[in-house]
Amino acid sequence: GIFDDSYMNIRQPRVSSANVQERGLERGYSGRRTSNAESVPYYRRASDACNSYGAATSIGMNLYRGSSQDAGDPNPHRMSQMSMNYGNSQSEQQKRNSIENAGSAPLGNRRRISVEHDPRKSGLGHNNNTGPAQKNIVNNTGRGGDSGQNSASRAKSPNSSHSSKSSSMKMSTMSSSAKQNPSWFTEQHSGSTDHVQNQNIVPHKDKDLRSSRRYQDEDDKTMTTMMTKDQALRPSAMIKAKDMSSPTGDVTIVFTDVRGSTLFWETCPTDMKKATDIHDIIMRQCYTNHSGYEITTEGDSFNLAFQHPVDALAFALQAQQKLYKADWPEGILKHPEGKDEPTLKFRGFRVRFGIHHGPTTSRIHEMTGRTLYTGEAVKIAKAVEGMCHGGQILTTVETWKAVSGMAERYLGRPQVLDCGEHLLFESKSASPGKPGGYTTTRYTTTRYTRRVMQLVPSELAFDFFEARGRRDVLSEDGKMEYEIKDASSVTGRLFPPLTSKRQLTTCFLNAPYANGRVTICFVYTVGLDENPDTKTKNLGVLAKSVRKKMLVLNPPGYECQEDNGCWMLAFDRMAHAVTFGIQLKAAMQAGVEDLMAPVDCDNMFKVGILSGPFTSMGPHKTTGMADYFGPIVNRAARVASNCEPGQVCVGIPLSNGVTADPPDFGPSIDVNLQGIKRLKGITIDMAIFACSKN
Repeated sequence: GIFDDSYMNIRQPRVSSANVQERGLERGYSGRRTSNAESVPYYRRASDACNSYGAATSIGMNLYRGSSQDAGDPNPHRMSQMSMNYGNSQSEQQKRNSIENAGSAPLGNRRRISVEHDPRKSGLGHNNNTGPAQKNIVNNTGRGGDSGQNSASRAKSPNSSHSSKSSSMKMSTMSSSAKQNPSWFTEQHSGSTDHVQNQNIVPHKDKDLRSSRRYQDEDDKTMTTMMTKDQALRPSAMIKAKDMSSPTGDVTIVFTDVRGSTLFWETCPTDMKKATDIHDIIMRQCYTNHSGYEITTEGDSFNLAFQHPVDALAFALQAQQKLYKADWPEGILKHPEGKDEPTLKFRGFRVRFGIHHGPTTSRIHEMTGRTLYTGEAVKIAKAVEGMCHGGQILTTVETWKAVSGMAERYLGRPQVLDCGEHLLFESKSASPGKPGGYTTTRYTTTRYTRRVMQLVPSELAFDFFEARGRRDVLSEDGKMEYEIKDASSVTGRLFPPLTSKRQLTTCFLNAPYANGRVTICFVYTVGLDENPDTKTKNLGVLAKSVRKKMLVLNPPGYECQEDNGCWMLAFDRMAHAVTFGIQLKAAMQAGVEDLMAPVDCDNMFKVGILSGPFTSMGPHKTTGMADYFGPIVNRAARVASNCEPGQVCVGIPLSNGVTADPPDFGPSIDVNLQGIKRLKGITIDMAIFACSKN
């Protein structure tokens, strides 16, 4: 619209090159014509004030030139003529026409860039260049202008219309290429849109602080400027919105919730309202960045859908980081549920995320018009969210496996933790029957179980490798000794065990690490390679037997990894590992159902066991299971390799005055010395003992 002179004097006391781009391109003018020079239309005043900024001036001239051509103006250089003659010989009708044309300039130029040279209509191929320049072009297109360099060159060139057309075609092609890539690709390879705006729009702080504050990305400070608001109603955003659709088929469902929200509303309702607005803005900004679809909200809870699980996990990881850095109200930070805890890296709202990817069915809600999803995937995602603690991200192992190969490149290397297999929920289905001639209804119970994985952003994660184990230190007499690591100096998010109906397997938190010591056990299968047709089937049966025998112990053994019939296990003490090995051997001798012949059950396994200190221990970057490091791992593997088929052997390193005395595992276990050997790659002698049931 047209504003009076008082608005111009109050809101725009200074004019800079940034103001030309910021206000000249968005509005085109800000005043109306009067008899004095102070009320010259805004685009003219800005041009006069910025003669030293050639690029900015040329942008305004090219925009005006483009709008004149769109309006059918026969003179493409009308802007230059008006710049020289304005206020001297113009008629009132010419002045009114110039104001109208200037007001329509941004819209006309945008239309020429986004529609006239749409690569889908012109047949141009996609450009694979997805660097920062792409974001710059998309951003400038949304603002209705070109880069200053291209505009300036067209202003000097006699073939300005041809140059403008060629540049527009390039920009449209690259913008279309960006649409073909998933959001995680654009995020990683194109940088932040707000960062590009800062480079090209925001002036130096000494030039115009007000304009700098307007376009500075303050998401991590005051949350007053958000990408979703900044891009609203822009032509580029509208074009993107038209191409978007709700996910279909196999969909990743996300449920979120704020821990302790009821207590917040009871104790500090005013600050809670402000905090809820901050939370909602962050959530919507993050899922917009990653092509999310908002199904519904209920209070502070969000229900979202994503077509690909990598987008859903990227959304959750980004949201947790922004929530931690947000400028929360004072009342929230004083509350026990939202206080700043630097040691655990909690601050403000602690939001939990439950994520699962699977087949769904959808329908359109009659009242809201939004897509609603039903099916097993929705129930599982909701159950997973119900097990979460505040600030935790949980997903199923199937969902994680679909994106684990992209984690280091596109998800910022999050920490992955195995939470074990859990019973999520049970469902009963009726099956009618007629036993004894009476009509009755029988119910069949179906149990839904899933292995659950925890994800933590790398900058918020607790470094288990620095907190657990022993480090080497030299004593005063020059001997190598061990020192237990101090976990109190390590910061990061730690969560208690999940609150599920039932935990069915061990998880990372069950892995032994007390006092920097552990018992490592390797189990090797023997003879399965001779029958490749039955190997896969038999390995599955043997894996169940190994895990079953581990779980009957108290505390149970822990499975670190399994690879093609080789298991690495961890126990809290050597006696438990020996008991496991002997019970496994007895189970094989008694016979295992479903094993496909021919197999030698008596000599199926070789079991090697070793106890001692470990250097470090933490979650594997892909599986999330406990991974141990130190000499003990290689030594235990060498002991297992030295065993005969069907044997359970224990290794005792003969160093620091240790003698080859047999360990005592109780009267039910017989221990016999097999010999003192120097194993391959081991620098000390090892006493090998064979254990059997007495």
